Amino acid sequence: MKHTMLLPIALGLSLAACAPVPASAASAVQAKAAAPAVFDRKAYTIPYKKFVLANGLTLIVHEDHSTPVVGVNVWYHVGSRNEARGKTGFAHLFEHFFFNGSENYPHGFREAMDDLGANNRNGTTNTDRTNFFEDVPVSALERTLFLESDRMGFLGNYISKEMLERERGVVQNEKRQGDNQPYGRVHYEIDAKMYPYSHPYSWSPIGSMDDLNAATLDDIRNWYRTYYGPNNAVLSLAGDITPERALALVDKYFGAIPPGPPLPRTETWIPKLDRDIRDEMEDQVPQARIYRSYHAPAWKDPELQHLGLFADVIAGSRASALPRRLVYEKGLATGVSSYVSDAELGSTFNIVVTVKPGVDPAEVEREMDAVLGAMIETGPAAEPVRRSQTGNLAGFSRSIERLGGFGGRSDVLAEHMTYAGQPDAYLNRLEAMATATPAQVKAAAQKWLRAHHYTMTVKPFAKLASAKSALDRKVLPALGAAPDVSFPAMQRATLSNGLKVVLLERHSAPIVNAPWWSMRAPPRKARPMPVRRHLPSTCSTRAPDRAMCSSWPTTWRRWAPTCRPQLAPTSRLCACSRPRPRCNRHWR
Repeated sequence: MKHTMLLPIALGLSLAACAPVPASAASAVQAKAAAPAVFDRKAYTIPYKKFVLANGLTLIVHEDHSTPVVGVNVWYHVGSRNEARGKTGFAHLFEHFFFNGSENYPHGFREAMDDLGANNRNGTTNTDRTNFFEDVPVSALERTLFLESDRMGFLGNYISKEMLERERGVVQNEKRQGDNQPYGRVHYEIDAKMYPYSHPYSWSPIGSMDDLNAATLDDIRNWYRTYYGPNNAVLSLAGDITPERALALVDKYFGAIPPGPPLPRTETWIPKLDRDIRDEMEDQVPQARIYRSYHAPAWKDPELQHLGLFADVIAGSRASALPRRLVYEKGLATGVSSYVSDAELGSTFNIVVTVKPGVDPAEVEREMDAVLGAMIETGPAAEPVRRSQTGNLAGFSRSIERLGGFGGRSDVLAEHMTYAGQPDAYLNRLEAMATATPAQVKAAAQKWLRAHHYTMTVKPFAKLASAKSALDRKVLPALGAAPDVSFPAMQRATLSNGLKVVLLERHSAPIVNAPWWSMRAPPRKARPMPVRRHLPSTCSTRAPDRAMCSSWPTTWRRWAPTCRPQLAPTSRLCACSRPRPRCNRHWR
């Protein structure tokens, strides 16, 4: 791997900046800064060879013989986006199962890695993928591949009810730890409000407590069989290994694993808010904090790189517009950040402002909107954009010095193979970022950041405390004196038809209350039901048939509250002194 020394160049640029510059030279520098940048793809290229096994497993191999170490990185194209309502948290829960051993090595993956001297190892899950990585000595590579293949193809039958209960508890404890951190529950609210109920990004990858509790062993095994087959995985090896040796080992241990079912996959799903949404919540936090989120392009869209530059320009350093105004000039906030959270279906552009104690969050938000609106309207200058581009390229160069882990060479190749279908697609993203002009950055900001947005203000819990009291609660308070009660006078009258009217006046509300029973005609006297020949010969507690009900007088069906069949004294036929109300409810 060829490395470029950037420090002398940067030092030379810094010293040159200290010297006085003639006006003509300054104009030339400005013209050069305004010119489109040229991206040297070769300087950032990671050489690789790609293979696809018969069962669909994609193998990517990058050679680097500088140290006898190989970075192993396995990406499964499954995340919380593949879950459904009522069954959330499965992808993250299954990540935990991968460290418990497998059918042919039931001793635990962590312990095996300890024995091999592995380093930089972990597993992570997000909305779109689950990955596992470890850096191992080249002498331990074959055993590592055996262990990775065994948990890819022989884990489902090894999962037991006891393992499910144990890992369920571990995940739930992990969830509690995150929720109990300051501002730890904010992202739940943001996800739920930014995305519609049916969108797979509307819930957190860690899932809900209820869904985790409801997960069954069959649910977990079906999830494994569906999403963890070789045709849904990318295996990336970077280090002291040749492509031929790597292919032979991978084919030996992974080639016989049967593929999983073909999986439908949504490319993009970027919702649009129909209005600005505002929320407030209280939490155990020391300071108020403002969260602002906008929808942004999907992972593959080049405009996402332009928005990332805008986020850097507006809040990437102390000299950026938002920190300079809110923190250093106005003294309204103690911290400001802006970033793009990229995701496969659709991303978000986010601004976070931590409000200074004693300052009204509404005032801070107004100032934030003013700075943001001005930057969107005028666009960024060329120099801040170039500075952000240089910083991003330098950060990428430092990250690919590593073989594995987050941002290492094996990780970069696996990520872009999984999301873009080409291991070197990172070069396209880097070029879109490195060659972006201030006009393109401005256009992306105006397109995406003038849309409706979501704002959450988190405030500290109010400081409440109980007052001290000398009250003896063992002593029951005595009753007070009986109050004087006065009621409205009753006024009586009789109408010409003999109807009696009683009036009580009370003028506290503009209504007249006339109870229905006071105007009802007196009920008729109930008569015994005539015995009919078609009635049954024995009494029953069932509702009578329709013919029986329809033969009863209308007055009885309307007024009688109950119907109890009884045996007539002189006959073996049934009679009803009062009809059943069910006749009136169901058959009239």
